[in-house]
Amino acid sequence: MPEATTADAAPARRERWIAALCVTLLVLARSAVFVFWEESQFDSDQAVMGLAAKHLSELRAFPLFFYGSNHILAVEAWLAAPVFLVLGVSVTALKLPLLAVNVAIALLLLRLLERDVGLRPMLAVVPALFFVLPAPGTAAHFLDASGGNVEPLLYALLLWTTRRRPVLGGVIFAIGFLHREFTVYAILALLAIEGGRGILFTRQGARRRAVMLAVSAGVWAAVLLLRFIASPMGPGSTFRGDAARSNVQELSTRFCVDLSTVPTALAGMFAQHWPRLFGVQRQPLLDFSIDSTLWQGANFGGIVLAAMVLMAILGIGRGLATQRRWHGDYDFCAYLVLVGVLSAAGLVLARCGHVEVMRYDLLSVLGVIGVGAWCLRAAPGRGLRGVWIVLACGTVAIGASASARLLQEYLTVRHVGAKRLIARQLEVRGVRYATSDYWLAYSLTFLTNERVIVASEDFIRIDAYQRMVDQHRDEAVRVSRSPCPGGEPAAGVYLCR
Repeated sequence: MPEATTADAAPARRERWIAALCVTLLVLARSAVFVFWEESQFDSDQAVMGLAAKHLSELRAFPLFFYGSNHILAVEAWLAAPVFLVLGVSVTALKLPLLAVNVAIALLLLRLLERDVGLRPMLAVVPALFFVLPAPGTAAHFLDASGGNVEPLLYALLLWTTRRRPVLGGVIFAIGFLHREFTVYAILALLAIEGGRGILFTRQGARRRAVMLAVSAGVWAAVLLLRFIASPMGPGSTFRGDAARSNVQELSTRFCVDLSTVPTALAGMFAQHWPRLFGVQRQPLLDFSIDSTLWQGANFGGIVLAAMVLMAILGIGRGLATQRRWHGDYDFCAYLVLVGVLSAAGLVLARCGHVEVMRYDLLSVLGVIGVGAWCLRAAPGRGLRGVWIVLACGTVAIGASASARLLQEYLTVRHVGAKRLIARQLEVRGVRYATSDYWLAYSLTFLTNERVIVASEDFIRIDAYQRMVDQHRDEAVRVSRSPCPGGEPAAGVYLCR
């Protein structure tokens, strides 16, 4: 008998490795443009995180939160700092840890869909494709280094895997919530699943959550204490009165609740946000700040997406009606669905009807993965599952085709980013100090590796740059987007004395 068991296990292991290799290669392919071509999508928010990583690697500062903020833990700076020490400072080095996070999420999804849902590895790849192979606009968000776009997806999966290990789960929740507040949707979903299953109300279940929340509170308090030795505004900065607010207090100022806007927000979710998130709405990539003339989506894409979701819901409903009982295999699927639903509800209820900012609800991707996996596990008969697989692959293909075209464009057409050209002009002309608007200032400073210090004229993140430019006011120039008296044109901008 052991020989038979070993023989049966060998094909399963082989399939598992093939599935893992497939999703890894797909993640690398859809991420390559944003990691290895800096000009594809890079802005000052990402540059600030990169500068924080540089300062940390040089032991010039202790960035705890995103510079100038109290609510985005500088996890990405800490991940990038050791990479900078090995590979040097660059946009690619900044984004390599994010690429690793993307691969980790894909592999963890695959493993959980097999282990906790019971799907075969290659079948589990199909629902995972909504994360593995998104359209360029969504992929760019997953590789954006501005402070916590893709990481909440990882925290959500880790919270599920550590649900029986409350100490580790408490640490993950605290770091996740301090990093990006959207992690709270995962803990709410976990509590809802355990409550619905009755686990939460047992002595062991209640104890686990109590320990988890106590550990989270301890980590949260410890991090807030670290603010007294951190560098909130870059090298040389110290704790200030306006930094005394916690991340919860700062977040409270960002909420906007107006129930009269809920119908408008719901309409925007269906007609605008979800079609953009899943890459089925026809839209130029420039709308996502991607340097390309290409478009993503299709005129009929929204219909395919809607049909896919409705087919999955139909499959789940028929499965539950036929079986008339809840299987433990459904728990993880329901968890993912709840995470997505809570995330979408948060965007609808807390932004006064404005659902245009896509990064505020990237967790909806997990919701669709959960719906799809649930359909594959619960739907009776192969026909319904087969139809869903066709619709899912069709939905993914709409966005994936744009990703393939974008990769081909960057492999065959030479791109030189506008910010890189401006940075070169400043260095060629011997400029050491300058001022500009926020969206140029920190990008140029990072791209020149601080050989040129550009102070921001509007939104200030790093105080030291303001002081340095003030001290060299006589030799500083102003990088302006519009003509100025005596200004010298340079790479699409004007250098004004």
